[in-house]
Amino acid sequence: MEKTIIDKANEIMKLIEENEKSVSVLQKYAESGKTLYTERDSSYGLFHDDNYPRPISFEDWEIRLIIHNKKQRIAALEKQLEQL
Repeated sequence: MEKTIIDKANEIMKLIEENEKSVSVLQKYAESGKTLYTERDSSYGLFHDDNYPRPISFEDWEIRLIIHNKKQRIAALEKQLEQL
């Protein structure tokens, strides 16, 4: 196999893994009924408020939609990996 194909396959596998982790976290969040918190990100200098993390509330349907979209993304990446 060419190096470019191997590199692309590794990149796709990494994206699949990241999306699967996201789905797992979102499913646990949806089942727990707890509030999801953001992290302070000073790398962009956008947050000047020291009261972070701040709660973010999502409705159940929003979480289910995000999970559904992530699963679709995983399926698309797996198909792309098969085509390599």
